[in-house]
Amino acid sequence: MSSKSGFLTEPQYIIIGRRYGSDDIAWEASEVAARWNRDQAQLASYGYGPAALAAFEAERAKHDSLRAARPQAIAAKKTSVTLRDKQVSAGWAWVDRVSSALGMLARTDETLATALATATPANDAGLEAGIQALSNVLTGAKSKLPAEAQADKRLAEAQDLCTALQSMPGTVHTSKGQTVADTVQIDLYDGKLYVWMRDLNHAARRAIRNGNLTAGLQEYVFHHLKHSGNPAPLAPTPQTEPAPQTAPQRCP
Repeated sequence: MSSKSGFLTEPQYIIIGRRYGSDDIAWEASEVAARWNRDQAQLASYGYGPAALAAFEAERAKHDSLRAARPQAIAAKKTSVTLRDKQVSAGWAWVDRVSSALGMLARTDETLATALATATPANDAGLEAGIQALSNVLTGAKSKLPAEAQADKRLAEAQDLCTALQSMPGTVHTSKGQTVADTVQIDLYDGKLYVWMRDLNHAARRAIRNGNLTAGLQEYVFHHLKHSGNPAPLAPTPQTEPAPQTAPQRCP
């Protein structure tokens, strides 16, 4: 059983809120509100009945008022979040190339396999450190890689990627004058709404699995919020015949 506490402070909500664009939070929240309003009777026994919905709607209204009153802060945040996503996506693309190339060698080298598993980052928070660690592993193994793996090129790219990732939190959060205070308030409500929606999704999926709510599991997931800097998958090309069925995506 997890020992993590569900308690969050305002600074923690702000940190969460910085990860997402306010317009995307608002878009997600509007759809969540519609589903929740429809299913509140079935969700009540899981803690998400009318009273919880009313509290969520009050915070959603505050979020809407902040967005309407502070367009400059919203625009600044949108730009910085877009830049952050671009930097993180570039970092993950680098990790994908390096870990795949090293993975070929690791199949027959237990020491390398262990080093690769240890160095590979698990999430965005560990991305910069992971790139640095993978660079060290790549340096030691590059003589065994074929020329087409472009090990020297990957190593040359690593420092710039890490520098960009180091500046990312400041880029997302730093502005001047009143915009700073405005952005902090918007970040706070972005974070609060995100946590409301995340926890509602978890509760609703439990209700669905237990047979207390008739809905698809994929209804109660995030539809407009990107969970990571990983590059988004390409849209499928049109097909003239039905595509083969694929395994359902794992719920976040």
